[in-house]
Formats: sequence, structure tokens, C-alpha cells
Amino acid sequence: MKPMMRCQIIFCGVIAIVISAAVHAAGTSSREEKIQETLKRVAAYAQCRDLLAVSPYPGQREELAAKIRGMRAAFMRDGIDYESFLGIRGECEDIFGDWFFDGAWVVNSVYFNFVNVVNPVRLARMLAGRPKAAGDLTAAGGIPDSAFFFNRDIASVTPEALRAEDEEIRPKGKLKITRKKGEGQSKGFFGVDEAGRDYICIVDPPGMEEQVTGAEVVGSTLIRIAGYNIPCSAIVTIEGTGNPEFDGKRGVATRTLNEYKGHWTYRAFRGRRELRATKVLGAWIHNTDWIDHNTGIIVAGVDGVPLTRYYVFDFGGSLGSWNIRIKEPRDGWEHYVDFSVMMSWPVTFPLLKAGLMRRPYPAEGPSYSPAVGYFDANVSAAGYQP
Repeated sequence: MKPMMRCQIIFCGVIAIVISAAVHAAGTSSREEKIQETLKRVAAYAQCRDLLAVSPYPGQREELAAKIRGMRAAFMRDGIDYESFLGIRGECEDIFGDWFFDGAWVVNSVYFNFVNVVNPVRLARMLAGRPKAAGDLTAAGGIPDSAFFFNRDIASVTPEALRAEDEEIRPKGKLKITRKKGEGQSKGFFGVDEAGRDYICIVDPPGMEEQVTGAEVVGSTLIRIAGYNIPCSAIVTIEGTGNPEFDGKRGVATRTLNEYKGHWTYRAFRGRRELRATKVLGAWIHNTDWIDHNTGIIVAGVDGVPLTRYYVFDFGGSLGSWNIRIKEPRDGWEHYVDFSVMMSWPVTFPLLKAGLMRRPYPAEGPSYSPAVGYFDANVSAAGYQP
């Protein structure tokens, strides 16, 4: 990606979203219809499969087996990864646990960072230019619709649909606080509007007005347009809570999801193409907070069948924002504890001191404004480190 490309593309995305007061992709109704139709097909498949497992009648079993074979062939033809919906798969952590938030950064930024550096098979494949291929591609080489991702027609995005979606998402009337936000760094609360819909609201930290809320809406909207499962958010002026800490302030209101079961970890699904692509998308919007903790497993019933979907949350670390502070030039280029940097230090340090080598980022970076923070055009998707 050329140096100016990220800023130019994101600038176009920001204009389309901000001018349109937008927070969601266009063609929403058709996309939702597609999703609901897919979920119903998967639920019907699961019902047939479960009935086959318990049926004692040979004739019925043969009929069910033939029906299941036909369903599987139709899923393959239509590019649907039906198995991804059928129960929680892989290593999914912190199912109603507390360890994950405090310990995940150590596991991912230290332990697995070290494991990757000393993995000879992985290093050999990378040096040979033959990294392990993704395992979930369709026969045509595309990405299937799945519990993580639904393909969409990007050309269907229109300002009119975005404006209409924004009106649908934002709270109706006053917000009533149900509890304060506990996890994470951003200040906010959980609340319910006059229509009985649940939200989580966050506000900008002092001195960073418009920065975190803007990053949240712009970042989440662009990734939702791409096809991922992202909750809907809208910029609002908070009113009616009775709490002077929030009333009258600009905030971002995000619809909460029911049947939340906990977090899932990316490394459990590292063979999936749509999850590998999130490294490119993370670099594009500079989301340094695209980590395991900001994920959610949702298990909801469809025609009586519990189906799993995997969501991504919290884009307040996108663009120039880093939630409670602005970004630094180093962010996105190195882990906080980076073994690759540490192991190469005996070689790189003398070269840096002698001026024979430069880091890919400047030593210092100014904040462009309270609303923007630190955000430049310098990006490398291949080397991006959230």
C-alpha cells in the first residue's frame, strides 16, 4: 500500500460516513434478509442432523441422510460455511471469567510473540515465500459466508441508506442508566432508551473531544461495510440520564447484543482467510486495539436451534485515537514487549546510533488536533502489530 493511500481511502470513508451521519452499510435490508435466510437453512440442517442421530427407523434414516447430503451440496454451491454456526469452535476464552482482560496482552504480545519468533517451521515457510494457506476458501477461491463474515456488494453503499440506518440505530428519547461501564479504558455506561432498547454509551476523555467517539463510529462502520459482524453505533448527544457526568456530552451509543457468552481468540481460527484479512483492515484504519478481548461470542436461537456467531467490538483505538490517549508513532509497528525487536537489538542499535538505519516510524509525532490525535499515512499491512 503506497504511503498516501491509507489516508486517501479513509478520508473518502470518513466523508461518506460523517456527511451522511452514517454508521452502517447500505443495502441493510437485503443483507439482513440474506443473513436470516442463511441462519434458517443452517437451523433446518441441524434439526435434520439431530433427528438422524436418534431415529430408529431405517426408512426415515435413509430419507434424512439423503436430505442432509442435498443440504450440504447446496451449502457448498452457495458458499456457506454451515459448520461455523453449529456450536462454539476452537479455543474460546473467558466464558464468564475474569482472567482474560488482565492476562490476554501477556499471552498474545509476549508468549505467542516469542513462540512465533522461535518457530523454525513457520520461519522456513515465510523465508521460502510459502506460508500456510487458508483452509476455508470456496471452490472458486472466495470466502464463504460464515459465523464470522458475510459477503456483501460494496457498490450497494449509498448515503441515503446510511442516513436511514443512522436514524434507526440511535436511541429514541431519553436514556436511563442501568449500570456504569466497568471493563475497558473508556468512560461510559449501559442504558436503555424509551423504546426499551439496550445500549452501551461511551464519551470522549477530557482534552480528546470527538476523538474516541469519532474513531469508534468511523472504524466500526468501515469494517461492518466489509462484511464482519459488528454492533451498530451512532454519535449522539447524551440526554435524560440525570447524571451530570454524561448529560449534554457527545457520546457514541452502541446497541448491545443478547446471548453474549464471552470472548473468542483469533489464534484458534488463524487458518481462516477472513480473519487473516483483519490484519490488513486493522492496518488500514490503524486499529491498535484489535485484540482478543474486543470480541464476543453470541449464541442465539433460530427456529429452536442455538447458532453461534462471532463478533468484533470496540473501535475506539482506530485512526489517531488510543482510547484514553492519542497514538504514538510506535503504535502499530511494535508490540509493547516485542521479541523480534529485542533479539535484533545487538545489530540494529549500533546501526541506528550511526544513522545507517532508521525505524519505520519517526521518533516523535505531534497530535494534529484533539479530534484527530496522531494519524499519518505511514503504513505497512504486512508488518502491522496491534
